[in-house]
Amino acid sequence: MKLLLLWHMHQPMYKDYRTGRYRLPWVYLHALKDYYEMAWIASRYDRLRVTFNLVPSLIESLEEYASERAQDPFLAHFQKAPETMTEGERAFLLEQYFLAPARVVEEHPRYRELWMMREARRPFAPQDVRDLQVLFHLHWLGESWKREHAGIRALVEKQRGYREEDKRQLHDVMRQIFRATLPLYRTLWEQGRIEISTTPYYHPILPLLCDTEVARQATPGIRLDDLHFRFPEDAREHVVQALEKCEAVFGRRPQGMWPAEGAISEEAVRVMADAGLMWTASDSAVLSRSLPPEARREDAHWRPYRFVRDGRAIALFFRDHELSDLIGFVYPRWRETDAVEDFLGRLRAIHERAPEAFVAVILDGENPWEHYPANGYDFLTRLYRRLEDEPWIETLTFSHALAACATIPELRRVHPGSWIEASFTTWIGDEEKNVAWRYLERARRRWAASARADAPSDELARRSLLAAEGSDWFWWFGEPHHSPQDPIFDELFRTHVKNVYVGLGLEPPSYLETPVRTERSLLLRTPVAFLRPILDGRDTHYFEWAPAGMIRLHAHGAMHRASGRLATLYFGFDPEHLYLRVDFREKARALLERATLHIEIYTAGGERRVEISSDRRSTAWAVADIVELALPLAELKLDFGESFELVLMLKEDGLLERYPPSGALRLHAPGRDFEMEHWMV
Repeated sequence: MKLLLLWHMHQPMYKDYRTGRYRLPWVYLHALKDYYEMAWIASRYDRLRVTFNLVPSLIESLEEYASERAQDPFLAHFQKAPETMTEGERAFLLEQYFLAPARVVEEHPRYRELWMMREARRPFAPQDVRDLQVLFHLHWLGESWKREHAGIRALVEKQRGYREEDKRQLHDVMRQIFRATLPLYRTLWEQGRIEISTTPYYHPILPLLCDTEVARQATPGIRLDDLHFRFPEDAREHVVQALEKCEAVFGRRPQGMWPAEGAISEEAVRVMADAGLMWTASDSAVLSRSLPPEARREDAHWRPYRFVRDGRAIALFFRDHELSDLIGFVYPRWRETDAVEDFLGRLRAIHERAPEAFVAVILDGENPWEHYPANGYDFLTRLYRRLEDEPWIETLTFSHALAACATIPELRRVHPGSWIEASFTTWIGDEEKNVAWRYLERARRRWAASARADAPSDELARRSLLAAEGSDWFWWFGEPHHSPQDPIFDELFRTHVKNVYVGLGLEPPSYLETPVRTERSLLLRTPVAFLRPILDGRDTHYFEWAPAGMIRLHAHGAMHRASGRLATLYFGFDPEHLYLRVDFREKARALLERATLHIEIYTAGGERRVEISSDRRSTAWAVADIVELALPLAELKLDFGESFELVLMLKEDGLLERYPPSGALRLHAPGRDFEMEHWMV
């Protein structure tokens, strides 16, 4: 059997094209941790063949970091000596330099010590600041550097008391990584060890650029109101510019394209075929909806298909949804030996059933690894070694797989959809997402009407417009995705749109000064990842509950009391538990000495009622500053993907505070693809 691995490397355009300033640091942080390391690990295995999909907006940004032209305040604050920092600079650093998973905070004593100092509002001496500067960037370094580079190993072991000379040594390694990343990919491609594919330039949802009406085909009844964005010429420009960028950087054009979010439609596929691409790809769920019912077999996605329109042909691969998800979202919680053997066992089962199968595994190549021990280093090296050792499996790039496929069946229709539920509802159809599309549509029409050779900067206008068409902004607007950087993503989108008008010499509309994300939407935040809380009744650290859902209870008022005691409800899950956290306007322990908190949960369509109370606490309760509790899903009779209802009641001196004031709060347990569908940057 043939295994086709594709690692997708993507960041949107975080740079304000007018000022040249980067607003978020994810390009350079993932360059240190993932982009170089992923290619380097693959290079160690002579018989391994993998495909790396590099998004051009990421490539453009990597070039600027490599040439030291990137204006990034996160990086600038690393280079400053703490003794020379202003109060504002120190505040920025203390706010931003704890962008790390909870596991990192928990596992590194000095980093955790600094975190606790910040939370306790204790003053940071210059040495504390310098230690934070170094430890933050050491965390973001790839595992290979920590193991193979003697200088970095020494810095990791030092843990504290870093000097400016240590910072300079670390910065030298960082610059080395920035400069070496893109050349390493080019060299491996020239050697035939890897294939480089790409994505439309700024990672737009290509079918929606072609015509937003396609969302109705994927999801009948979706709310689009009067919105109609149809600019297939923009789709073509993203595709052509992507190929030109790759040719300029890597010396040749890619033959394949992973469209943003695996989103395809017949018109989008035709755009890619017209650009000369040989293959593209999507998800097996999209294939299932594209095939006639009699052809929807379990093994249908283990082969490429040929799609032809108006004399143009292109091959389509469809990723194995389950295998891709296992690497991205399940195996991080396993021992790497067990994970690799499980993966190989599943591949062997496919081989025994279909020895000639072409199995495509396509997933994010940067974000999963921070959830693995050692940034996924041990998992990847073991996986690659086992893939080389097994005689019954061969790894191929997608273009080589296409050449090796003797017969390719024709796909007569393409269902419009993406890798998330074979639809586009993640990016359109929500009130806030639609507002953003309207802002974009108005700017696009203004550009078409006003673009002229004597405009102050038509290039600024056009590049900003294309950047605003990227998928990421719409991902974060509305439901269900949220992150601590929501306000910055909102501002960045509006900045790109405003720059369209500025580049045309026009005054940006005043509505672009107002966030797209409304206060209403901030009252409810859905969970974005599984939790691992420490049940001690304390807000142990920010990352403990950061992925949880959140409801601001006080924003809705309270019954019988002008100022309610209930403040915030957090809710989240792991594969076996529902976790709840309740914050009050005072310390929970003191309040619950005189009041009682009742929680009612209704499952099985309201047929099962579970009542728990603070005056009848079990070991599942933890009460101190806040209330934290864990409830087994099995005891609740709550299964994956099911909805449940919840009511909070606080009784004190006969007065009742209830949330919600009437009825019950309706929530949802995660589906089995939960972490895949709620991915953070």
